[in-house]
Amino acid sequence: MSELLQAWMSLISRSKVIDLTHKLEENIPLWPTHARFGKILQESYELGDVALHYQISMSEHSGTHMDAPKHFIQDGPAHYGIDRVPLERIMGRAAAIDLSPFPTERLVIVEHIQQWEEEHGRLQKGDIVLIRYGWDRLWKSRAEKDDSYVREWPGLSFEAAKYFVDKGISAVGSDTLAVDASHSDGNPAHYTLLGNEVLIIENLNNIGLLPAFSLFFALPLPIKDGSGSPVRAFAVVPNL
Repeated sequence: MSELLQAWMSLISRSKVIDLTHKLEENIPLWPTHARFGKILQESYELGDVALHYQISMSEHSGTHMDAPKHFIQDGPAHYGIDRVPLERIMGRAAAIDLSPFPTERLVIVEHIQQWEEEHGRLQKGDIVLIRYGWDRLWKSRAEKDDSYVREWPGLSFEAAKYFVDKGISAVGSDTLAVDASHSDGNPAHYTLLGNEVLIIENLNNIGLLPAFSLFFALPLPIKDGSGSPVRAFAVVPNL
């Protein structure tokens, strides 16, 4: 076993994994125009089959998911699908910027980010930024008739998105339905980030359990020419 592999194994043994993914199940919150998540029984022991399995149907943007650049970018170098996203862009050092509780429908401005950097350290090229608004606490089944999660959420201003682009950030995630605020006109954060090949991860969970910096992974399905994919997002942190 190489020294590098031994070092990795030692690190893993002294770490814990924080799951940042919402469970995929029927009646989860969703964008109004997106397909609902559904699960249909195809085989079961009770029906005399030798195995159990379900057919599932869902949007590429169901639950905790990643936007590929082509989700908003119609042409040019950034017009590519989720199957062409380099995996090294969505694994690495993550900065968890905790802005919770953030006011409804407000926009994150550059000064919010810079204030966090003054307290915790500068963002570096290749970092993955995870923004916590505290919105995951509102994630509820639609059967509960509480649609707070899909109304009046906060998000990034154009200037904040441009700041991340200029910093060379690889991906930006949030615990809201979208990185743009619910009231934003023209989706400036989506166009700014995706147009510069900064990936977007939405509907994250448990960002509040992370330290300022951690090791982050978000793995999409390689859907050919897909506009996005559900992901299993998680972070590895020291087990103190």
